[in-house]
Amino acid sequence: MKSRSAPVARGLLHLRAGLLCCLSILPVNSARADGAFFQFDLSETTSNTTMSVGRGLLTFGGGAVTYDGGRAYRLSTLYTLAFAQKVATLKVGPSLGLVISDDSDDSTQIGLKFVAERYIPTAIGSVFLLADLDTNDSSWFVLSQLTYDGIGMAIELSHGESDSYSETTIALAKRLSDSPVSMRIGYKFISEEVFVGMSINTF
Repeated sequence: MKSRSAPVARGLLHLRAGLLCCLSILPVNSARADGAFFQFDLSETTSNTTMSVGRGLLTFGGGAVTYDGGRAYRLSTLYTLAFAQKVATLKVGPSLGLVISDDSDDSTQIGLKFVAERYIPTAIGSVFLLADLDTNDSSWFVLSQLTYDGIGMAIELSHGESDSYSETTIALAKRLSDSPVSMRIGYKFISEEVFVGMSINTF
């Protein structure tokens, strides 16, 4: 059996080398189009890197997950749909997935990815809601995040599943001064692990 530190080492390598969608009746702004997002989370047995760059109607995304027994990588290019903008920002496009297993053959899949986002300004900050569906590995992910601008804090709850993965997490993030950088700490309920991380968000 490989050392449990192997995913940590791979995760740090990725770091060095470099989304509950709910509909509400509250007033809403479409998610801002141009910007970049990077997030890295690390626990004892896994690491997770997510990147996204938005330019006009296109969003280019990528992700890398390392775990005991292998690694998984994702790439996608999404196009923002013109309808339902007052309800949510809808995006769709092709995705590419690669799974590298330590004890079986590698697998590559081409799929279709659908994302729904909603950004809702509030009196104290904002609410961000996300749903992400991908035919690759039958994966889906939902997230709800509440941000309090007064102290630069955010709390988020998320759940994701695929043919080979299931996890529910809660996390707290603290923005560093007025910068786009936040430090994160959270807990994985299914894995029963604490994780730490950081994110950069210029959207």
